[in-house]
Amino acid sequence: MKKKTKRMLWSIGGVSVVLGGTLVAASYYLFTMAIARSTSNVDLYAGEEEAKEELENIAELMKRGEQWLATKEVERIEQQTYDGLTLYGRYITNEEQTGKLALLLHGYRGGSSEMGLAGELYEEEGFDLFLPDARAHGESEGDYIGFGWLERQDQLNWLNKLIDEKGLKQIVIHGESMGASTALMVAGEVDLPKEVKVIIADSPYTAVDEELSHQMQNLFQIPSFPLLQMGSALTKLAAGYTFGEASALVQVKNETPPLLFIHGSADDLVPTYMSRELYDAAATKEKDLWIADGAEHVGAKFTEPAVYYKQIWSFVNRYIK
Repeated sequence: MKKKTKRMLWSIGGVSVVLGGTLVAASYYLFTMAIARSTSNVDLYAGEEEAKEELENIAELMKRGEQWLATKEVERIEQQTYDGLTLYGRYITNEEQTGKLALLLHGYRGGSSEMGLAGELYEEEGFDLFLPDARAHGESEGDYIGFGWLERQDQLNWLNKLIDEKGLKQIVIHGESMGASTALMVAGEVDLPKEVKVIIADSPYTAVDEELSHQMQNLFQIPSFPLLQMGSALTKLAAGYTFGEASALVQVKNETPPLLFIHGSADDLVPTYMSRELYDAAATKEKDLWIADGAEHVGAKFTEPAVYYKQIWSFVNRYIK
């Protein structure tokens, strides 16, 4: 009887070791796929056909943005981060000297060139433009993506540098997807420069843990527990933050500039309800929410370009003259 019990215990222990090793391997894969800098086009958004179709919007943004930027005279600017990285961005000076700037923040595994269309929108209204490559994206250094949480400090540094060097007086921060959540995380910082007057958040997620959980459950049909928690622990060790603390939802409960939320009703990558939750949670009374009917991820500018333009400028012009 004792021998049989020992064999059972050894068997259970062996299974536990195998399962534990499998979970560790799976959580490391999640970390590598979602957080680590990639040299390929494989990422968390490439799991299902619906997601791939929505990525066509981002591909179109990149193509058209690059075409537009190729026609512009660009000043290349760099900064050194608190953790020793060199980040790069592109500054475009408007022919009109208005003291106004649009800080344009790109999405997950994208690059500053995808913000060319947004740049064109603001340039026409007399704004200078700044298009930074987020850490671990484009030309900027970095091994790990911060999903907006690490980047919020990077953007504050950019803002202070540009205000000092360019004499800026009025600033709009316009972000799309991860850039939208980054903009909201920046907006809730207590040391946000007073020159930032408006935040435009197109297709933001509420928090990193909620977004990754959505991706795992809805696009990959795998349970988020315990992989998400283990991946978060690995991220804390490697990159210095957890998925739970990287929350735009918490940040908008602080004092912020006026906030405009834009989201497509057919967004499968970042579900539409996230913008509704962010809008409801935002402490500021100066806020609007526009849901573009039938639009997919960052797709409002494609499905309803005239309305998109009107929504942005009717809001921006309330606070920037």
